[in-house]
Amino acid sequence: MRVVLGGDVVKKTRANVSGGYMHVYNGRLKRGDKAQAANLSARSNHTCALSNTTDWTPNSSFFNMLDDSGNDEFYSRSMRFIDWLKCSGTAVSTKIELADLRQQSAGRGVVAKEDIEDDEELFSVPRSSILTVETSGLPEAIRSDLQDPWLSLILAMAFEQQRGKESPWKPYFDVLPATFDTLMYWSTEELEYLRGSAVADKIGKQSADKAFSEQLVPILRQHEAALDLAQLSDDDLLTLFHKMGSTIMAYAFDLESPSSQSKTEGEDWEEDSDAGESLPKGMVPFADMLNADADRNNAKLFYEDDKVVMKTITAVQKGEELFNDYGPLPRADVLRRYGYVTDNYATYDVFEVALATVKDVTKEHLKMAEAGVHTRLDYFDEQGILEDGYDVSRASSEDGPFTDEFVVLLNTLVLPAADFDKLKKKDKLPKPELSEKALQLLYHILLHRRAMYPIDDRDSTRNPSGNLAAASGTSNEHRRNMAVQIIRGEKEVLQEAADTVQKLLGDGNKRKVDTFEDEVANMHLEKKQKTW
Repeated sequence: MRVVLGGDVVKKTRANVSGGYMHVYNGRLKRGDKAQAANLSARSNHTCALSNTTDWTPNSSFFNMLDDSGNDEFYSRSMRFIDWLKCSGTAVSTKIELADLRQQSAGRGVVAKEDIEDDEELFSVPRSSILTVETSGLPEAIRSDLQDPWLSLILAMAFEQQRGKESPWKPYFDVLPATFDTLMYWSTEELEYLRGSAVADKIGKQSADKAFSEQLVPILRQHEAALDLAQLSDDDLLTLFHKMGSTIMAYAFDLESPSSQSKTEGEDWEEDSDAGESLPKGMVPFADMLNADADRNNAKLFYEDDKVVMKTITAVQKGEELFNDYGPLPRADVLRRYGYVTDNYATYDVFEVALATVKDVTKEHLKMAEAGVHTRLDYFDEQGILEDGYDVSRASSEDGPFTDEFVVLLNTLVLPAADFDKLKKKDKLPKPELSEKALQLLYHILLHRRAMYPIDDRDSTRNPSGNLAAASGTSNEHRRNMAVQIIRGEKEVLQEAADTVQKLLGDGNKRKVDTFEDEVANMHLEKKQKTW
């Protein structure tokens, strides 16, 4: 993953978050060991610096650089960060090095200097050196004014960022990104390139602005004299908060306890914001120097009482890069959270069918009154499985393209009134096997869902006025190209879903036109004719 940092290209690592800033953090930060936090606070009085570690020469053993002439800011920042790691108590294996991968457009990365066995420790970071609210220097008087853990971490990081050279975390902040390509920073015109994808509705910028303005800004204004923030306008503060929120989203790790890790071993990493209490998060220096790759994942972070440990999960040969993984994340969410697109996550692509689309198509296709639709949806809601939208996966996915909840919903909607009443009296739901009528309804839903995308990829590069997007070489071409990859991937999944439904319907349900795309084109034509 890559972001531009004052000319540097810096990669990012995974964070188990979903939705916009304000939709990702329902858990509570755990209080760290007070003695450890005190130790770090004490270090803030004599920030870890080169002068304190003159006996160490990391450039010859730990950083493989391209330019050590002294004129390369990327190199000097890396050196200060490495020096700071040692001072902060991070223990690093002699078998790895922090590498300059700019020639591969990968920023910094961690590479094996020797062959490494499976389950071998790569490095460990003391919990006192993980940046959290407790280990930051944020005054207790300010902490007590804010109880929300997500906002508290943003505020703590904003505080340390503004301290500049006075912050013990400065060498770490210097290797974190200054700018982002995440969707939070896309213009309205650029977001139009994603027309049809549900990802644009998950950004959450407005809710984040509201929370920042109503909660964080007033707190800082109360303490601005002590924090030396009088020179920053409210807009400046919002920009700073967004930067810290984006950094957390891209870099932060779940801070699991050893017991919680053993319980969740082998389960999906991603946790929806409404799935219960989320784990606390923190910034883990050096762990976020690993690039991420779904196909080449060979390392994972493990949790112990007083530290976190990065270990190999497979043997690694000398010269190979060490990779973390985001988990099964669709490329649209990789773009939203981390600001880039890679084919390595194409296998996890999905498209979302909104509940509103299901309702509209049901009324149209089944000629069902709105009251009848709502009666069934209300019953589904009473069963606790009604959702705002349903993801459809690739046909090759382990559990198939359609979730059980979506299948049961469709089967419920197509039931004759008498059959639905019987089901309701028994407080039961249909089986998660698509009936023929449900398949027919689903096919029409897929048609309407496909019609929400541009007819072809060329149309997806047009801005709202209908003009072609920026030409090659302009600033937003990169974002346009990433958007085209997202749209193409989702349309591929949609086509696979339509093929699956047609196959299940069999030869007796042949459509009037040759292909799914022909039917979609006819729908677009009908819409245009209605506007003439």
